[in-house]
Amino acid sequence: MLNYNDATIQKLVTGALSAHEARTKISAAYHKALSALRNDGLWEANLPAMMTVTASFTNLLGDKLLQALKADRTVADDFASRLWFDVTMADVDHSAITFHLASADHNQDLLTIDTPLGDSAKLVAKSLPTLIQVTATEPVLDYTDSEVTALSAMIKVLYTADLAFARIDETVLQPVDGLTFKTRYDNTQVRTATATARTAGDLTLTLPLTEGVVLGYRVRDNSGSDWTNLGTADTTATAFTWTSNTIPENLVGHSLKLEAQVRTGENSPALDELFVIASSNAILMRQGSNLGDYALDLPNHKTLAINVDPEEDTLTLAYPEPTVQVLELNHTYPFLGDWLKAILPMRRAFN
Repeated sequence: MLNYNDATIQKLVTGALSAHEARTKISAAYHKALSALRNDGLWEANLPAMMTVTASFTNLLGDKLLQALKADRTVADDFASRLWFDVTMADVDHSAITFHLASADHNQDLLTIDTPLGDSAKLVAKSLPTLIQVTATEPVLDYTDSEVTALSAMIKVLYTADLAFARIDETVLQPVDGLTFKTRYDNTQVRTATATARTAGDLTLTLPLTEGVVLGYRVRDNSGSDWTNLGTADTTATAFTWTSNTIPENLVGHSLKLEAQVRTGENSPALDELFVIASSNAILMRQGSNLGDYALDLPNHKTLAINVDPEEDTLTLAYPEPTVQVLELNHTYPFLGDWLKAILPMRRAFN
């Protein structure tokens, strides 16, 4: 249900668009059209009509993405000619585009673009090469080598449209640079600071805080009574401070103890595992100039960097070539796949 009399729609339908242009321009036109329906007394409650509009724009986006893939020189022509897609609908705001690879006897589901017209669009792997497959002693893939190469190129094109996989273990056909995943930080400790209330009113308790994140805290007196609510806490790069301006007379002469549960970011089991596996491959890890940054200087004179973020429970990888995928870097340096396989998916020791 597209208005082909509209000049914008005509340009979208007839123009040659990159994957990024297709997604941004078609999404903008779609939201404009849907907003018009939702603010029109005739159409505002007509969900079937709105779903038809969503389906029409989703199909247009699928057509234009397919056109961009066929036009891209990095995607082999014989592979691109076998690509097709279908559209499914969940509701007005949620559609999906699934790409398939046709052969003489069957259709192979490749991947789905979930909610392609929305800001939260993501790629979902269907039957793409996985980490477990490619790191097996005798890898068995559902694709020929040339098809894997074409799949890799296809996904790189989709990434230019700001489409990405949400989970690290879905496929090895995603970039190393920016790869982020949850992991566990297990070096929680309790730190304390004690002071005696000399007068009513003000009291400050301070803990030195370097390389750590405060998870929780309490302020108690000698008898164990909790006075946390008497003050407020503040965190800087070097200290955690509890301050009260309302110490009552009955606490004068009594000691108050600040107990903070602190988690430092320097002890991630997953990071330790990388150190061990890389070292066994004669590649050493060094600490970066910033807290939480580490780096592996690879023999190809490029650096694989790792950032630890205990506040978010994540590790993030960085690589100077932003389009290089896990599959490609693992081909040159198999320790990367060995490490990822050891800690993913959701290994209890690391997650």
